[in-house]
Amino acid sequence: MDEMRKKIIIQEINSWKESRMLPEQYCNYLLALYGQGELPPSKSNETASKKNDIFFGVLIGTFFAFIVFLNYFTEITIRMQMLMTTISILVFGLAVRRLKGRRIIFQMALMGMVLSLLLLTVSLAEFMAPGKAGILYIFLFIIADSGFYWAIS
Repeated sequence: MDEMRKKIIIQEINSWKESRMLPEQYCNYLLALYGQGELPPSKSNETASKKNDIFFGVLIGTFFAFIVFLNYFTEITIRMQMLMTTISILVFGLAVRRLKGRRIIFQMALMGMVLSLLLLTVSLAEFMAPGKAGILYIFLFIIADSGFYWAIS
């Protein structure tokens, strides 16, 4: 078989392995078959992926800490706080879509989105009815109920 063709096939099998289109055992078998018994080193992809996961984790944590700081430790208006929290929900939502296949980083982005939604709900309840806990409970019930139906569908 032509070397260039073999190289393309091996690259394709590696991409299948990374995206989990085939089970890892099948990919290892195919790589051994086309590589004449030698598995090409794929450690560099794994370490790069782990470094990216660490970077995204730190970025998500820092962004959430910034949003909490903005909401509770600054004296900007409540409308601006709600706007920034809404933007953070959208950013976390985009991160959730982008990081869907990764386990822990995906969950961190999802938690950031849900906690930002909780911050927005509390801010909105405080804006609409200051000092009334009943309104906050109603808002939280609506958010939790809609989240439950979204999760099971």
